[in-house]
Amino acid sequence: MVSEDSAEGGTVRRRSALLPAAVAAVVVAAVFAASGIIRGTFPFGSLSRSTNDLGTQYIPFFAHLWDVLHGRAQGDLLFNWQSAFGVGFLADVGVDLGSPLSLLVGLFPRDQIDLAVYVVTTLKLSLAAAAMAAVLLSMRPGPRWVAAILGVSYGACGWALDDGSYVPMWLDGLIALPMFFLVAEWSLRRTNRLLSVLVVAVFWLSNFYTAYMATIAGGIYLLARLLSSDLSWSLRLRSVVRHGVSFALGMALVAPVLLPIVTTNRAATPSPSGIFHASAIDLFLSRLLPLSEGVGRTASLYVGTIALLLALTMPFNKFVPWREKAVWVVTIVAVGWSFRWAPTQEFWHAFDTPNGSQYREAFVLCGLLVAVAWISVAHKLPGPIALLGGAALLALIAVLSEGSPLLTEHWLIVLIASGALTVVAFGIIWTLRRIPGTRRTKWPVAAAFGVLLAVVAVETTWTAVITDVQRSKVLSTSAAPWDDKQTARYDALRDAGGWPAYRTEPGTSITPNDPILLGGQGAGQYSSLLPHSVNQMMTELGFGWSGYGRAAHTLDNPATDAIFSVGARMRLIGDGAPEIGRATVPPLVTVRRRLDAAVPLDTNAPNAYAAQERLLGSKVYEVPEYKGTRFAGGDVKLVAKCAPGSSAYLFMPRVGGRARLAEGRWWELSSTRRPGINTSSAMVGLGTVPANGIVLIEVNFGDAPQGIPPRNAIGCLSPAALRKAVKSLRATGATDVKASGHSLHATLPADSKGWAVIGVPKISGWTCRVAGGKPQTPRNFGGLMAVPLTGAADRVDCTFVPPGLRRGLAIGAAAAVATLGIVLIGAVRRRRRTAS
Repeated sequence: MVSEDSAEGGTVRRRSALLPAAVAAVVVAAVFAASGIIRGTFPFGSLSRSTNDLGTQYIPFFAHLWDVLHGRAQGDLLFNWQSAFGVGFLADVGVDLGSPLSLLVGLFPRDQIDLAVYVVTTLKLSLAAAAMAAVLLSMRPGPRWVAAILGVSYGACGWALDDGSYVPMWLDGLIALPMFFLVAEWSLRRTNRLLSVLVVAVFWLSNFYTAYMATIAGGIYLLARLLSSDLSWSLRLRSVVRHGVSFALGMALVAPVLLPIVTTNRAATPSPSGIFHASAIDLFLSRLLPLSEGVGRTASLYVGTIALLLALTMPFNKFVPWREKAVWVVTIVAVGWSFRWAPTQEFWHAFDTPNGSQYREAFVLCGLLVAVAWISVAHKLPGPIALLGGAALLALIAVLSEGSPLLTEHWLIVLIASGALTVVAFGIIWTLRRIPGTRRTKWPVAAAFGVLLAVVAVETTWTAVITDVQRSKVLSTSAAPWDDKQTARYDALRDAGGWPAYRTEPGTSITPNDPILLGGQGAGQYSSLLPHSVNQMMTELGFGWSGYGRAAHTLDNPATDAIFSVGARMRLIGDGAPEIGRATVPPLVTVRRRLDAAVPLDTNAPNAYAAQERLLGSKVYEVPEYKGTRFAGGDVKLVAKCAPGSSAYLFMPRVGGRARLAEGRWWELSSTRRPGINTSSAMVGLGTVPANGIVLIEVNFGDAPQGIPPRNAIGCLSPAALRKAVKSLRATGATDVKASGHSLHATLPADSKGWAVIGVPKISGWTCRVAGGKPQTPRNFGGLMAVPLTGAADRVDCTFVPPGLRRGLAIGAAAAVATLGIVLIGAVRRRRRTAS
């Protein structure tokens, strides 16, 4: 039953699986495209498909990958000079861009990056469908036309349409699941040792998050196959050990990426864990049915009426052995129950309950349901009793789901029509197979295949449209596709660029990831791996953020521009046209005789003005005392006094609303969406202090009245003092700065003494040498890197190596040696057996 297949048999099996896999892939691509055409979404219409993070995070990262592939990025695969003033990049590659399919974006023009991501997304859905169709035939011989239909059902399952379609890296898990089923089959048959390890490595590299879930599912699948087999317990144990070794070695092979991800994640800005609340049973079951949508509130379990009905025939299919029935029924029920119990739900998410969609593992149950449907059919086509029994269970699910608000109009009509056609088609084939003269007649099978394939295509397309409609009402689109305005901004930034002599700040007006989407080198970055130390530094300096601190925003302030050497800044005027402003700023590396002491921590009233002055090394702000008056509705007026002609700033972090100076223009503080938790406002420049020196600031909190800090909210910047500070830093700063992929080289004035302060965030991984001396870890100076210049120095060289990379390379090398050793030992043993 599970003996190793001959080479000839393997060839026949591969050939037999090719056509069903191809049909499944083409139909799923057609379904995904048709749903976009009907909805009028990109690239078939004017509606953006960049729901939630697709436009603000993933597409910009793909754009940066394009720049890296074409040699246009500031940085490489290890470091990103463009975002958050300079952060590591390897972990982001592993989380968002690890799939080999991501490299396909390099084949498209850069201004077609949205199309490139769409094509990659479609290709991943198609590959998942093809993989499932092929793996089903590898699991057990059966009707190829059913394998094709089930492949479509999996590739266009509810999870793929709802959760995965706008989070393209999760779709690697959709492909990984059937491939890990295949690895389990190889473990059973004691074959393909090297290929097993490589398959695991590829998908853990592609996306470790969903690969983790698929790995658990692969283990569950293997246990079910073993318990339902006739193998001895010793052979079962050997299969489990073999399977575990394959996964251990595969994961170890990609340790050079996995370890930096783990290390970077530990240092990342934390976000609050979600609180899991299991959905009601009627809501949970309703997600198995067509035309249902829950936008992350419930598990997306839809696999199509045909696949679900065939899976429900198993308990009644007399051709399936009782033990196999019992094992698979218990497996499906147990996995479904694990989605509803908090401890097991945490286990599916690596013990980190997400604060977004809480059923990200739903594709696992979709895959197992499709596998059960195949097992029922592959033994022998279910007869009338099995079909009617499965239909009765399907009707029971429909009755229990009745009244669920997640079921949209016409769901029952679609369910009845699809179910009836399935029962009739299989019933006719079953009947014809029992009439002597029609047993070998092929046209009924071909007709049934055509009808059922049309049913699954229409039903999944309709469900995809409903899913997108409902999702657009809950999760608004976040960014429009690339257009002529984006091109104008991109060109303006390239023309203004002078890196590394100075930074060109693109702002964060389109997305928080504008520096990698549009170009330049700025404060903006939206990543779950944004270092917490960077977030703290920028918050202390007056920058704002969103996404629980994982999305850093720009700060249009001449003092911070001087600190970070921002010599050019893009601002959008009119209808979004770019305007480049320029400023004289210090070089990226400056020299200080001494480093000022840290600003005393005041949690009730953080002093961003003092923090900026510390990094500038000069006093440039006047921070006056002020009085506040609260009015009805929570609005506040602040009154202070500053030098006439200075620039008035307001810093009230973790609040929402707007503010203005006297009767001037209103300036937005930040979004009012959960201020202090989800968002934090940046320092706002309100205008010039009038001749009487009175600073009168009105603050409107909108619908969320909040308190104001007792001090340090208002600061008045002296332009003259800032010019003097910049002149001083330029006089003693680096005469030449060069930056390569992940290193920085600065030439200092001869006999420089004191400290070299580098306008780059201090994160783990940096080592520096002074005048070619011993490597040393730079010090932390207000969040920036500071290197002591022992004696006199004329050069500083710094290099970044992602934490965990060296250890990961060692583990990966050891895993490669171990894998080759196991393969060679196996080859020698087979040769000896053949010779004997």
